[in-house]
Amino acid sequence: MEEAKAVPLRLETQRLLLRAPEKGDAPPMRELWQQEFVRRYNCFGKLPSVEEAEEILARDPGSQLILVRKADGAALGHIGMEKDALRYGVLSFSLDYYLGEESSRKGYMSEALERVLKYLFHQRGAEAVSARAFTENAASAGLLEKLGFTREGTLRRAVRNFEGQAFDDAVFSLLREEYLAAHPPVLGDVLSIKMDRPIGTVHPKHPDLIYPINYGYVPGLMAPDGEEQDAYVLGVSEPLEEFTGKLIAVIHRFDDVEEKWVLAPEGMDFTKEQIGEMTHFQEQYYHTEIRM
Repeated sequence: MEEAKAVPLRLETQRLLLRAPEKGDAPPMRELWQQEFVRRYNCFGKLPSVEEAEEILARDPGSQLILVRKADGAALGHIGMEKDALRYGVLSFSLDYYLGEESSRKGYMSEALERVLKYLFHQRGAEAVSARAFTENAASAGLLEKLGFTREGTLRRAVRNFEGQAFDDAVFSLLREEYLAAHPPVLGDVLSIKMDRPIGTVHPKHPDLIYPINYGYVPGLMAPDGEEQDAYVLGVSEPLEEFTGKLIAVIHRFDDVEEKWVLAPEGMDFTKEQIGEMTHFQEQYYHTEIRM
């Protein structure tokens, strides 16, 4: 039996489509690589042929995004999402990025990186995201700081560019809890959560209460009770360890300090009545309102 092929990543913003590289991207991306504006602060070597550019873009397409302007389909730039080589045992990603000169200073990269960060923290469960910029590249450093990154320090003599000049790198990072505190999920967002009480679990304080649905938490997102945000999972009938789905409702407790979130597989909807019935086993002890 053949394994299902992974669906290429596609993210959208108001003005941009962020997608995996395609064969037709080699010529416009090669044109960007020729620009001194792009090469100045990036580690490009000898300009590749179109065929070689196709090979470069075909390598690990899951870690590359082409920035395409919706208005005219033009390829404006690139974002890479590699494993963070400076961290060990931590789910972390390192970003690199560039735009063509004509597309710079128009907010495109800020718009694109905001969407990528949401994807990495909400859906991939990233614990940290890092980025590096030549210390001379004030525009890139300013962009990262605007996005909430902290400058950790300087990696001296870190990169030698296409002209043989060595540069120091400013090292930046953004932690999961920092991002989620500044950008809490809202209804309709797709989230990854971990399960601490899968189907069949006995409640730790009430042995007569057995969970008929999966119940977990959003790692790194603190609720008013001082614990990580709790969430029910509907629409899945087997015990889970992890789950990625859509935030479809919030159960507000009038007589408690916290709310409970409700997630479901993308494309699956439930009414307030259905949500109430499936969460009644635990919510019956509180005065609640389901908000959708």
